Amino acid sequence: MLAAPPIFRIGLVLFCALLLTACLGGGDNGGGFTGHTLSLSVNVEPDTVPVNTAQAAVGPGSPYAAQIAVRVTERNTGQPESGAAISASFAGPAVGGFITEQEFLSGTGIPRPSVQVTAGGNGDARIYFVAGEIGGEAHIRIRADRGVQTHLGAETTRTIRVLSDAGPVASLEFTGPYIEAIRTNRVQFGPAVGESVDFQNGTYSRVVSITARDANGNPVPVNTPIHFRLIDAPLVGYPQEGSGRFEITGNNGNPLEGGFNFNAPNGNFLNRGARVGDRLVLDPDPNGRSFYHAGIRTIAQLPPSQRDTLVIRADAQPFRVGEDQGATVPYVIGRAQAGSIQSLAFTDGTGTASALLTYPFSNVGRTAIIVAHTEDFSVSRVFNPGGAVYLRMLGDDGTVTLTASTAVLPAQTGGMVTLCLRDKNGVPLSGQPIFFSTENSSSGATANILLDGEIITSGYFFAGQSGCVTVDVEVVNQFPGDDGFKITFNSLDSNVVEVDVLGLGAGNLILTSLSCPQSEGETGRASFLYVLPNQQPIPGVLVTLDSSSQFQSYSFEPPSNQGSHAGVTGSAGEIVLNFNGYGNRDGEELTTASGVSASFTCHRDDGGGTNGGGTGSVPGDFSGTSGGVIHHFSVLEDGPVYFYLSHEGSSNFIVRLLNSQGDSLRSLANEIGVVTPPIERVQNLDAGTYMLDVRNADGDWRIHVTDVKQ
Repeated sequence: MLAAPPIFRIGLVLFCALLLTACLGGGDNGGGFTGHTLSLSVNVEPDTVPVNTAQAAVGPGSPYAAQIAVRVTERNTGQPESGAAISASFAGPAVGGFITEQEFLSGTGIPRPSVQVTAGGNGDARIYFVAGEIGGEAHIRIRADRGVQTHLGAETTRTIRVLSDAGPVASLEFTGPYIEAIRTNRVQFGPAVGESVDFQNGTYSRVVSITARDANGNPVPVNTPIHFRLIDAPLVGYPQEGSGRFEITGNNGNPLEGGFNFNAPNGNFLNRGARVGDRLVLDPDPNGRSFYHAGIRTIAQLPPSQRDTLVIRADAQPFRVGEDQGATVPYVIGRAQAGSIQSLAFTDGTGTASALLTYPFSNVGRTAIIVAHTEDFSVSRVFNPGGAVYLRMLGDDGTVTLTASTAVLPAQTGGMVTLCLRDKNGVPLSGQPIFFSTENSSSGATANILLDGEIITSGYFFAGQSGCVTVDVEVVNQFPGDDGFKITFNSLDSNVVEVDVLGLGAGNLILTSLSCPQSEGETGRASFLYVLPNQQPIPGVLVTLDSSSQFQSYSFEPPSNQGSHAGVTGSAGEIVLNFNGYGNRDGEELTTASGVSASFTCHRDDGGGTNGGGTGSVPGDFSGTSGGVIHHFSVLEDGPVYFYLSHEGSSNFIVRLLNSQGDSLRSLANEIGVVTPPIERVQNLDAGTYMLDVRNADGDWRIHVTDVKQ
């Protein structure tokens, strides 16, 4: 065969090359007639992250995440490949995980071994690598594919280093105190055997915790020392106004950066009670420019000639160096007077250091400031809640006990109410708020609540040093016919007590015993109880004797502060009238400030067994027109005594037989309406003195007492 000419051979080679290009798509595409290979551009920022020991959630600003920015293009044209499937996975050991951009921005992503996203209109997408609990190198495979044609995709790898070495303290954050950590402590001079709480010497303790982290946000090395400091005095407003507030404070402090002098315009430190050895706490806003000054120092000098200047101890660290903030740094000066705190603690594996704060029962509810700092004072954190730091012990249901000294108050006059707060152990809760609300009665009556003579308009007041406070309830706009109203008191724990202000005319004033004078110069005695229909006593009510009284002189027990002409009911509702005046005394009447009255009658005993009221002997007759009176009689010999009782009224006729001490022996009558002919009752009695208690009657009544059956 003849050899082809050179020009023909060259043409044949070019033809075959073109044919291959058309069939295979050219170059290294390896695909069909229409495919083009993809190209990847990958940027990782940063390429080094700290180990995420605590597996904290990540989001914008987190030190534990690295951004993997990917852009996909067609290799030959350079055009963005929108819709490409982009995936990230580990090409070696998994030392973390991946989340999507949306999960990163929302802070809700859970890292996983691989993740896939779709390229946007510009062919770009972002994936985030999240460090795990161990350090090492993360070899990451990033791949882009066009649909199912994986043979047309592109792939590359990148490396991110995860550092596991913990650095020094860069930040401190209080993670306590914890309410559930409060515990009751035994004390040297504690309760006696069988007692549970010593209110004078007992203490509570609570755990205060701080978490120390390095610059990468990881826990600092184990056993890093952290110091705790405490101030809780001098205060104003505790407990009268709540938890109290520090007395020596200001917002215009000016620490000398890098030095030991501190100045505050109008500070007047010495005259305001500061003294050498007190603590100076700098408490700027954590988000403010002067936060680097936050911390605590000890006062070494208070120059008398420079009242707005103090000097901190030179053997400690000076104020930190930073931008001069001028006189803008908030400060507090004080000392630990009531409580104490463990001064040194060490971090654990999570970077947490805890100390025990201890305070006496008598200061529950008090505010305080706690400062934690590193040994060199380079990093500090201030815990200043502005409220109670010395917390109470909560009960199992989360409540405390609120009690009131009375459940009822008389109409018109009102009275004093003492309210007390106690925690689970019965410890007084000083400085805690007690809220109140007053409803109006149907006729518009209401009440003012007064403390120290001033009307409280805020709707609350605070328990005093003993956990108690006494307020004055002043009833206003209460007129005849009013039916009364309620006052509600409650604590923060929704523990509620109610006090009823009685309506005018409410309650019963009952004569319980009567001793009439039987000779000139003798003193008589009439005892009464002021009670509700359910026998609940009504204390603190003013009681007066009618101005038409015929007694030569009289006095009340308990007395009132309005002179001898008036008394006030005691805690059991009792009131006693002592009087002088021998002879017949008809219808002597006592009246309460609520408009409730009771009367009694004393007749001179001329012998013969006819008394008609007051005292007598068997046989004898007693009579009257209303109830609420007691008549005395004497039995001369042991034996049966007969009682014949009649009543001309329309309501209850109630009579009881009492012994000389006022104890009930039996009911003689409990009838409604007219009782006639007389009813008979018989009772065996020993010789002695007895009483007929006519509790209720609304018409003429008569009782004949005899030792002979009729």
